[in-house]
Amino acid sequence: MPVVKTRKILRNPWVWIFFSTMTLQIFRGSAGDGVIFGLSTLLIIFAISDFAKTDVLERKQVKLLVSLPTLLALIAILTVLPRHTGAQAAVFFLILLVSLALVWHRDAGPKLKPEKTVTRARFIWAALCVGLMLWEFAANILGQFANSLSAYPTISVLIDPALDTIWGQGVFAALWLIIGFGLLRLGVRR
Repeated sequence: MPVVKTRKILRNPWVWIFFSTMTLQIFRGSAGDGVIFGLSTLLIIFAISDFAKTDVLERKQVKLLVSLPTLLALIAILTVLPRHTGAQAAVFFLILLVSLALVWHRDAGPKLKPEKTVTRARFIWAALCVGLMLWEFAANILGQFANSLSAYPTISVLIDPALDTIWGQGVFAALWLIIGFGLLRLGVRR
């Protein structure tokens, strides 16, 4: 029988970060973003609990899916698809499902103490995530009170003009997917 580890869930900072971001999105009137962050919060809670302790894909399947032809095809598709359309949302949703299947694995038992480089990398990623989250919170809240998007710009307000061109969209898709594929391939290596 699956066990929900309530204390472990409540002590997990990522649960609180994603939950807080969901409430911010609701505060600013962005229901779509609120749903995304709400589902992300539930996914984190699901991962912490004992409900899904199984491997979804084998190592060989991961290597096949995280390949150069797949990467190039996705870059091309995301470059030519119009932004904020159902087709683009479907591609993002498909990438999300495949990514979850690639990284989802059962707990391997007791953890070894990570090397200093791994610990440092985790700290840098966590600091970057928290820093970006604080920027978004401040910009959204101050922007709401100032009734202006440009007075306190969010990351999307700064990036959107570049994404309105096919070149900007292509460069962003390439960088985003290359970073993601690189992170997924880390899980393939022994």
